[in-house]
Amino acid sequence: MLSNLKIENIAIIESADIDLDSGLNVLSGETGAGKSIIIDSISAVLGERTSKELIRTGAEKAKVIALFENISDSAKNVLSELDVPINEDGSLLVSRVITRDGRNVCKVNQSPVTVTMLKQLGKELISINGQHDSQNLLNPECHYKFLDMMGDHDELYNDYLKKYVAYSELYRRFKTLSNNEEEKEKRIEFLKYEINEIEEADIKLGEYDELCELRDMFRNSEKVVGGLSKALAILSDTDDSTGVVNALFDASKQVEHSALHFEKLSSIHSELLDLTYALSEKKDEIENAIYECQFDPVRQQQVEERINLLYKLKGKYGETEEEILEYLEKSKTELNDLLTMSNDRSEIIEKLEHDKTLLLSAAEALSSARKHTASEFEVRVKHELEFLDMPNVELSTSFETCKLNPTGSDVIEFLISPNAGESLKPLAKIASGGELSRIMLAIQNVLSLRGNVSTMIFDEIDTGVSGSAAEKIAISLENVSKKFQVLCITHSSQVAAHADSHYQISKESHDEKTFTHVEKLNMEGRVSEISRIIGGVTVTDLQRESAKEMLINSGKWKGID
Repeated sequence: MLSNLKIENIAIIESADIDLDSGLNVLSGETGAGKSIIIDSISAVLGERTSKELIRTGAEKAKVIALFENISDSAKNVLSELDVPINEDGSLLVSRVITRDGRNVCKVNQSPVTVTMLKQLGKELISINGQHDSQNLLNPECHYKFLDMMGDHDELYNDYLKKYVAYSELYRRFKTLSNNEEEKEKRIEFLKYEINEIEEADIKLGEYDELCELRDMFRNSEKVVGGLSKALAILSDTDDSTGVVNALFDASKQVEHSALHFEKLSSIHSELLDLTYALSEKKDEIENAIYECQFDPVRQQQVEERINLLYKLKGKYGETEEEILEYLEKSKTELNDLLTMSNDRSEIIEKLEHDKTLLLSAAEALSSARKHTASEFEVRVKHELEFLDMPNVELSTSFETCKLNPTGSDVIEFLISPNAGESLKPLAKIASGGELSRIMLAIQNVLSLRGNVSTMIFDEIDTGVSGSAAEKIAISLENVSKKFQVLCITHSSQVAAHADSHYQISKESHDEKTFTHVEKLNMEGRVSEISRIIGGVTVTDLQRESAKEMLINSGKWKGID
């Protein structure tokens, strides 16, 4: 479970140190106080995509540190695969630093890891369920993922995808081979032209930026040389005066003579002499710089032409030198395929038929498994929804055979009838916001039985729900928290009343800056916060009594001293 979270310079959170408990942890507060920032911070430390825009205004970097305890065996297996040491006490320390220049520094148990490695580990630690997941529920293209999670179809899906990719690549080669010879020759000549154009350019990584700097120097050479010349005049002798360098040499000799009679001056003489030689070297460097910066119209023209060439190539083949060189390698590979491709189409056709048979078999196995899982999925989700005040709901999974694609051979969509007598329709066309929240919670409850994570996060899962339905959601979350640690952002007084630990998120402004604070509430604080959720700005005695009653009914009341 996630036992501690430290956040530094994330959005309006300057610093937060949050100790979390097992069971149901609720985070509440006014809209805009920073609740979602805490979820964003957790996502960041789990390796999810983030942005430097997340860094607090005025700060150069942001940092998130998460301490986990009693991690699962699956998380330990990932650590072993990543060659990261495993602590004997089962704890895990994960950190991520995000800088203004876009760099990420990630560590697990003090061992450096990549963001990709961090994301691989994060999937075994925490499951975050928020508004994005609800959008996936409204998108039929994502419905197969729920069934695959429920049925643990990873092996079947990966086998199908591997065969699909192999068949698609072979079919692409077949189509290329099947093109008439004239088109094939045109493609070969075009590839040769592009390869020759890039190779003749002899591109070097970082060259474009260096040339642009050199061009700017040429364009401002008069100013540069003028300034350096004045500096050199100060350091060098002239007919009328002694330069700084020789003046220092003279001063050094005078100190040397004096040191003959006053020994303590020897160290001063030595240091002064070192300074003089160092200054003399800098004078020589300035002379060389003046020589390098002398206006050279031929060299400037060469630089301008080279920049124009690279700019043209960037427009055709890639925005950076790296992308241009990658395009070159891909073109060489394609050209080699065209030049060495067998003219015997029958061999490829035979292999296509063989691979297609294997692909269709894999697709059928995956489709059959999904249909079998769908039956169990519908029964379990419906059972959860009955508890969540949707007793008359009907849920069905539609399968329509389609052209083979990366996800399989079926178009899969969940259909629902929330009320008795209504026909089954797609979720996106019939489910209200409150119904969608309960459906999402029901699905997550079902999927949690198959998961390996020890912490589940629900971001405003109670949106659009009130009354008895909100109470049922609270009870459902509490039930889930008996098996997993649960973190829940809520605006519901019912959910807040069922929390084992309640945290208030608030913000304040001073010195033209905004600061977010996270406070774990005692019982008095919980009464006040639940009263605020019930009543808003003005809290009455009656609302406070209602808050106390809710805590008593939920079994969380511990009295107030």
